[in-house]
Amino acid sequence: MSDLKDIKDIKDNEVILEGIVYDLQEFSKVHPGGSNIVNIFGGKDATIHYYMLHPHNNIRTNILSKYKIRDYDNNDNNQYILNSTIFNELKASVKLAVPYQYANYEWWLKAYAIIISEIYIEYHNYIYGYSFVKSILLGILMAMVGLCIQHDANHGAVSRNEVINRFWGYTQDWIGGSSILWKHHHVLLHHAYTNVLEYDPDITTNILRLHKGIKCKYYHYWQKLYIWFLFILLPINWHFSELGDLYRMNHMSHKISSLATNEIRIGILFRVLFYIRFYIIPIYLYHSLYTMLNIGISLAVGGIYLGVNFIISHNFEGVLSDTRDVSDWAISQIESSSSVGGRLLGFFHGGLNYQIEHHLFPRISHVHYYKIKPIVQEWCKKNNVKYNYYDTLWNNICSCYKYLELQGGCYEFNKDT
Repeated sequence: MSDLKDIKDIKDNEVILEGIVYDLQEFSKVHPGGSNIVNIFGGKDATIHYYMLHPHNNIRTNILSKYKIRDYDNNDNNQYILNSTIFNELKASVKLAVPYQYANYEWWLKAYAIIISEIYIEYHNYIYGYSFVKSILLGILMAMVGLCIQHDANHGAVSRNEVINRFWGYTQDWIGGSSILWKHHHVLLHHAYTNVLEYDPDITTNILRLHKGIKCKYYHYWQKLYIWFLFILLPINWHFSELGDLYRMNHMSHKISSLATNEIRIGILFRVLFYIRFYIIPIYLYHSLYTMLNIGISLAVGGIYLGVNFIISHNFEGVLSDTRDVSDWAISQIESSSSVGGRLLGFFHGGLNYQIEHHLFPRISHVHYYKIKPIVQEWCKKNNVKYNYYDTLWNNICSCYKYLELQGGCYEFNKDT
């Protein structure tokens, strides 16, 4: 597996696809999806990402040929089998079921309802002051912006039109995140290398032991309890620590390509405007501990809503904890993810309860995942692939708790032996 942190002899305006180096700076100018979505791959091997984000079976070298610079001899080739025959069979079945992969009327109605409601509550707070009920609703709505709107947009799943995806992708910046850092974290790292230590930022942390390769610490014994309280602090961490990442153009110990400089500048501007809108103006208008408490309630509710969604998806009993143990990339994604519930839960969770389907087809809008689920399940049964499914959210949470307990028990075991 190529090391994303240190690929030798590759400039950050170049990209590797199947052992060939291409001029990404020039190709990005004509990329059908716009330069915005490809700039994060500068200086990286994007072979996995290419097949992850495109429906066709082969890299279209006839289009890319004019941008070829040289062959790249990498002795540590990616070990995954990409676009296998059986995965292409699944893709063909999904294409028949979902001929139009982008947002439909359900997505648009929901997106407008969420964003208008969120803006209205902030406006109401400015005019009439804060209340606990409004603060709870604001936290839920901000989380739903992240789950139901920006997530699809920054995956390029809202529209064929790059401008539309970019516009709605900036709703991540509206809620205090960063669309460019989200794509760097989520698309570049997490999706391609799910549950791979030092590649997947969602598990590469010492605060929690989510992978057998993380060194045991005494406090991991209690992670099954304290993790749920850490979610309360997630938004504050994002809001303030990411500003330094934007400034340094380095996120999760991975350098961000200079091709994304303009996006970084936009991200910094949006972050400053968010500070003014969400923190400074409310405290100026209503300078009291009550105001700060209500801001904190919104952040806590949003953090719990988002955090629970994230942690249960790839941390549960029987999960494939290191996808490098499976050669077929598609199978590795399935066995390292879990799906839970059905269409109603998907409505409020942005389809991310269908985590297996999302990891296989991230550029299909979440409103279609309920159609894909039975197709994927049947495919898994036919090919003897483990499909991790929970009937209820509670069952998934309980399984996650047991997994955290298992991983945290390492310290007691090591101490005894």
